Amino acid sequence: MNQIEPKKIREVCLISFRLNMSNAMNQKELNETISFILDNIDSSRIVMNSVASIRHQLIDLTIEEQVISEEDFYKISSVLSTQSRSPLWENYFIKKHDCERVSKNENRGDLKKNGRYYEYKSSGYNQNNSVNILQIRPWQDCDYIIQSISDDGATTFVLAHAEMMLEMDRLKASPAHGTQEALEDNKTIEYMMRVERDSADWDRWISNYCKEGDIFNPETE
Repeated sequence: MNQIEPKKIREVCLISFRLNMSNAMNQKELNETISFILDNIDSSRIVMNSVASIRHQLIDLTIEEQVISEEDFYKISSVLSTQSRSPLWENYFIKKHDCERVSKNENRGDLKKNGRYYEYKSSGYNQNNSVNILQIRPWQDCDYIIQSISDDGATTFVLAHAEMMLEMDRLKASPAHGTQEALEDNKTIEYMMRVERDSADWDRWISNYCKEGDIFNPETE
């Protein structure tokens, strides 16, 4: 199988970015963007189809066989749709850190390590340059692992439940679904919020919650 060139992957991301920016462009820029898309669309389809064809092998290729680096794992998987890459990143994290997956019936997040329960969230590249944290379930008795994914790898934040509730207030988390009337008596509302990269909020998160290396080592928790 031919190796997937990172340059081609970046082209796919650039096409998506240009398409998303179309509303803010003048006619000349829009015409140039459309031409760029049409000139590169065949290559983009080849890259996306190639990544999809090895999606289920990527974790083992990185951890077990070490054919690709972790950095390249994130570069390659970033081409996938959010619906495909988010569970892939979660499964990679669980395998890399030898975590135990939590049954949905326990209603305590996604994974367990050293007797503690965690909800896992990830956010990759997006037009807003933000870490988008979706489907936050405050009623669940668990802590939180949030990963910001880029071509350079993953920045990992670990928040205790109380810290997450504080950040929901600071960042003005809002309900993710439903009308105001439907939410009034609902005790299990899912929320969403965002942390803009390279902002004061981002700097606070880096200072207070960022973990490196063995993030489950008691000395670094």
